[in-house]
Parts: sequence; C-alpha cells; structure tokens
Amino acid sequence: MSKTTFAAILFCFSYALLLAQVTEVSSAKFVMDIDGHKLKIPYYSNYDLLDDHPMVDKAIIVIHGTNRNADEYFRNMEMAAGKVSSKTAHTIIVSPQFLIEDDIDFHNLDDEHLYWTNGGWKAGSNSRDENSNPRPVRIPSYAVLDSLLLHLANQFPHLESLVLTGHSAGGQVAQRMAATSPMPDHLCEQFNINTRFVVANPSSYLYMDNQRKESGSTTRFSIPSTSCGDYNEWKYGLEDLFTYPAAMGADSIRNRYKRRLVTYLLGENDNNPNSSSLDTSCEADLQGNHRYERGEVYFNYLQHYYGASIKSNHDLVSVPNVGHDNFGMYNSPEGIQVLFERTSISCSSVVSSIQDQKEGNLAIYPNPAADLLNISWSPAIKRNTQAFIYDGQGRLVLAQPINISDELDISFLNTGVYFLMIQSGEIRAHQKFMVLK
Repeated sequence: MSKTTFAAILFCFSYALLLAQVTEVSSAKFVMDIDGHKLKIPYYSNYDLLDDHPMVDKAIIVIHGTNRNADEYFRNMEMAAGKVSSKTAHTIIVSPQFLIEDDIDFHNLDDEHLYWTNGGWKAGSNSRDENSNPRPVRIPSYAVLDSLLLHLANQFPHLESLVLTGHSAGGQVAQRMAATSPMPDHLCEQFNINTRFVVANPSSYLYMDNQRKESGSTTRFSIPSTSCGDYNEWKYGLEDLFTYPAAMGADSIRNRYKRRLVTYLLGENDNNPNSSSLDTSCEADLQGNHRYERGEVYFNYLQHYYGASIKSNHDLVSVPNVGHDNFGMYNSPEGIQVLFERTSISCSSVVSSIQDQKEGNLAIYPNPAADLLNISWSPAIKRNTQAFIYDGQGRLVLAQPINISDELDISFLNTGVYFLMIQSGEIRAHQKFMVLK
C-alpha cells in the first residue's frame, strides 16, 4: 500500500469518527414554538432556563466542537467557574447541543428535535428537513442562538454581562456570530446587557475582504493568486452569503464586527498542520498552516483592514503549553481571566454597532392582532429581508424572509406579548405587539 493511499484511508477513518453519533443527548430542551410547531434543541446548564434566579448577573454560553459533545464542554466550563468561587453562584452556564441526523436516528429522538448537517450548524445554515426525518420548519443555527440570548435576557432580570464562547468548531460559530448577529445591539439597547465573544482555536475565520496573507508572511496581505475560486465565499468570506448573514449584508457585517468585543484565545501548542480535525480545504489553507498561525494571521489582518484602532475592542490572548484542548484552554489562568475576571464594561460605555444602524420607520397593525400582522416600513422591504418574532420569554416563534409580502400570518400564536425584529442590511427595526384571541 502506498503512503498516499494509506494517508487517504486514515483521513477517511478520522472523518468518519468525527461524524459518528454523540454518546449523550441532554434531557433538558430549549423549546421554540415556531409557526405553530414545537421544535427544540438539547442543552446543559447549571440553572433551569425557566426559573428566575435573582443572583445571576452573568451568563456564559459555550458552543461545543465538531463532535457535538456539549456535556463535556459544559462540565469543563463548570470546572473553570469553580476556580473563581466568587463568580460561581452568580453565573449561569449554558451549553446548547446542535445535532445531526445520525444523532436523531441513533438516539431515536422525536420529530420535535432540530438537526443540521455537521458543517451546516457551524456556518449558520438552516436546520434540515429530510424525507427520513421530516421537519415542518427550517431554522438557521445562529437564529437559534439569538433566541437563546434573548431568552436569557428576559428570564434573568439582573443579568449585566454575557459571554458567547466556543472552541474549535464552536470557535467558528462564536466568531461569525460576533460579525452577523443583531442581538448584542438589542440586548444593549433594551436590557443594558454587555455582550463579549471569546473565540478559541477555530480552524478558520470570516474575512472582511478578498485579501489573504502573502506566502512566507504573517503580516502582509493581498489578493492571492489561487485556483481556489470560492475562497472568499461564506463562511470564509463575504461573497455568496447564506440566508442568515445575507439579511445583514456585507457592508453591515464589516461595520458591525469592528465594534464587537472579541478575544481570540489561542493555544500556543495548537500548531499541528496534520491534525485530523483541522480544516484543510483550500479556503482554510489560504489563512495559514495550522490553527495557531491562522489566529495570529487573522489578528494581524484585522489591524491591516481596520487599522490599529481595532485593538480597542479586539485582543489576542495566547495560552502557553496548551494545544487543541477545550479543557486546557478554558481552565488555564488565561482562559479564566478572559471568561470570568475581566473588568465588567457598562453597556452604555461600549462603542456598539448601533451608530452604524439605521432604524426603519416601522408600523405594525392592528396591535393587538389576532391572525394577521400587517407591516409598513420605510425604506421599502428589500430582497434578503428577514423577520423574526420572539415570545415573551425570548424564544423564537417565527423566522422567515420577507421579499414582497408585507403581511405575516400569526394565527398560530397564543394570546400574549411578542417582539418583532426585522433586518435588511443596514436597516433594522423592532417593535413589541400583542396577540389577543
């Protein structure tokens, strides 16, 4: 057997292991009643998400890696919190679990469980609806996280700060959520909650333009000469955007990202270019040889693209003697400091992306409504406009594009107070309304 053939077999075997079903699915579920259909994802947490805990003033949402082992990530984050005893009782830790179809089949889960492809949940794509496991609604994974953030803000009235973090594939999610989610602005405006992102050892990053590092350099950037024609498409760049980021638009993403609070937490020993779980696609290889180099290069790129002022909101923290290991990263002195011990920043003092947003002139009627909600706003509704409705507890109940129609069917909603958010590039609008049956 040739070395090439052996290497190919080894890669296929390693990849198959990564796609194997999870050994544990949490019994706790985050439920969303979407378009009248109850759908859910599992999660682990140290507090019940439906109870009111007045002591809680900080939330940490930790996103698992490609193996979807949310239980391990939750336990490791709990151990990290336990090393800062003054913070433990005041911090809610939530680890949502994004499933794939193999997980649904192996654990014989009911048809209310959402699931994605193993690459899809990382990139913010819609959940799946296959003939083998049909679902009535498809939801972007990032929209599910938005709903979770809003739910925490509604459920925990003393919440002051929120950290969304992920390691490896979860780090990819955290970095792209920082760039594309409108929720941190809303949490700041409506709840005075400050949101930070901690991005740990991802395989790749979202670039703001079509430049990449020059060969042999980690500080010089230009448009590469490459046969990799789609290297700047989503999730590596801002071309050919998926539905969720397309609602924000490339220009708004660029403006938003520079104002987010983002820490790149990099393990200095995560430097193996042959790691079985490393993204070795041509798109990712243009970003560097291994995870540590890609993180250093990306932080240099941000300074190249935005200027030195980016360091006011973005910083890089290296963790010595730790490789691709979420426990080692989060339980290191550097990890604990970034997650738990940083001085809290008042939301009002944060230079948020709100100033780059334009409020649409939104009118909804009737209000209260029963079956149909009419939407009127200027400028006119455009292509890639997305509408999201959340219930009184912050749980997503509707997510759909609005292209031509200015009317939403809300006949499936029960009596109560709801929150409508509309996003179209730089234009966003939100308003509360009531449903009476």
